[in-house]
Amino acid sequence: MSLLNRLGNLLGLSKSTPVHPGAVLAAIVTTPASLGFVPVAIHLDLFTIVAQLGTTANVEEVTRAVNKTQSTKNGAEISPRLISDTLYIMSGLGLLDRVDEDSFSPNAITRHMAIDMPSSQHGALHFTTEGMLAGAFLLKKLQDQNFAYPFNEANGPVQYAYEQMGQKELSKQHTYSIMESEGRMNSFNIFMEGKFLKFQTFPDRAKSIGYDLRAALSEPGSVAMVDIGGGRGELLLEVQAAFPHLTAENLLLQEFNADIEEVPGLSLMEWNYKISPEQPITGARIYSLQHILHNLPDLDAVALLQKLSRAMSFTSRLLIIEYAKNATYTHLHASMIALYGGRERSATEWRQLAQVSGLEVSFEAYASKGESLVEMRKIRVGTAENPAL
Repeated sequence: MSLLNRLGNLLGLSKSTPVHPGAVLAAIVTTPASLGFVPVAIHLDLFTIVAQLGTTANVEEVTRAVNKTQSTKNGAEISPRLISDTLYIMSGLGLLDRVDEDSFSPNAITRHMAIDMPSSQHGALHFTTEGMLAGAFLLKKLQDQNFAYPFNEANGPVQYAYEQMGQKELSKQHTYSIMESEGRMNSFNIFMEGKFLKFQTFPDRAKSIGYDLRAALSEPGSVAMVDIGGGRGELLLEVQAAFPHLTAENLLLQEFNADIEEVPGLSLMEWNYKISPEQPITGARIYSLQHILHNLPDLDAVALLQKLSRAMSFTSRLLIIEYAKNATYTHLHASMIALYGGRERSATEWRQLAQVSGLEVSFEAYASKGESLVEMRKIRVGTAENPAL
């Protein structure tokens, strides 16, 4: 649904009623203050409470439910006015429905957040908390550095915000390290398990876009697939379910976290691609990067791709799973820039990154909505006397 149509629905206008550009502008630029209430709603567990109370719940019922589990530092109860205002603002964002002045009901988004995909609440908490902080300091950061751009991954608006707040040590850290220091990284890891929604399993998605994953896994190589920065192994477990002949010896999960827990059916290896000079696994059939490169500025992305290029054989494949840089993901693109100095990338940008990394794009499928897939392979370099095969 377009912003104009959504705004018309919120204002109770028919499709034939024109929406004034000023009303559209006002709806857009007043959204940040409303988004600031999203972490409040999540902290108070309002979405789950409204979903559990049924079709309609009034403020009194919700307040009573909140105060059974929540309390302030001094033991005081949560204010009904805070709960009423937060519910009202969430209804304006479309995250639940307003029945009347005092009553609210769950809608499809409420139930998705509370029941179907609880990880999405952790994502909402992450992107509103860090995202709004970065957005608030974006212009000031640009002005202060004479509009030098793009940002380095640990010297962007987030770090500038902490510097301005007098948090000198945090201002020198990557956004993820800041989140870890402030106790929010576990929440982010929960988000990454399910994200906002699932687009089938990876093998099913690959098949639906015409990518022959079976053939790629059949290439020579003792290790079938290395998932770099693969979290808790969700992607590799999906591959294993589709290809049960693959054992732990064939499927390697690489993470920088030294405390990574054992995942049955997978081999684990600690590898910090930011500080390690080389990829320790050479000649694997597939190396995969799922939502890793969009967290990185171009120079850091090239550094990682070059490490993988040096480790790859000519039969190895590098699979990049990201969202495409299109009209659907402008907000995500802005988030990656502001939080990490990263970006979503277009087909042209992927080819440029491949070229300077000793790689070439050998398969690409870009989705208007959902994850896209780019395959890169190592370029064969030859001479006139010994042309590459």
